Amino acid sequence: RTVPAVTERHVVSMGPKCHVLCVDAVTGEVRWLLDLVRDFGTTVPEWYAGQCPLIDQGRAIIDPGGPKELLMAVDCASGEIIWRTPNPRNWQMTHTSITPMTLDGRKTYVYCGSRGVVAVDADDGSIIWQTEEWQVKIATVPSPVVVPGNRILLTGGYQAGSMMLQIAASADGYTAQPLFRLKDTVF
Repeated sequence: RTVPAVTERHVVSMGPKCHVLCVDAVTGEVRWLLDLVRDFGTTVPEWYAGQCPLIDQGRAIIDPGGPKELLMAVDCASGEIIWRTPNPRNWQMTHTSITPMTLDGRKTYVYCGSRGVVAVDADDGSIIWQTEEWQVKIATVPSPVVVPGNRILLTGGYQAGSMMLQIAASADGYTAQPLFRLKDTVF
């Protein structure tokens, strides 16, 4: 159901009921296993998990979408949680995968949660910007697409249509503003 993330050293996969497994890419030895439902309060999405893990800088970047953690970085070698992004608005896991984005030279991760879109700092998981302008009522499936010029294309089925976000520097950090919306058209 999901595509494992693979490097020369690690393979990280997510099962349909939100179990995340990391194994040694050469020997197949289990490094660690997380049960997101048990350990983080994740709600298994309707039609099961569809999120593909991301490995970046030796860390697995995943969205538990639990009551306390929206996103987190897990050290692939040890299973230690490096950072956690707080989830005060209780966004839940969707079927989308986390997308890396460089924003004015700063590495970030963009994710479409159940109640909007968020970007977090790759180094510490702090929220850089978030918006509730994009919400899909039934199932958020396609991952955000980074477009040159600090833009992000969002699209979805179930009459969600599409939206282009413009990310811009502001006095408080960054904002995400819709450039345009396209209604879902059935041909």
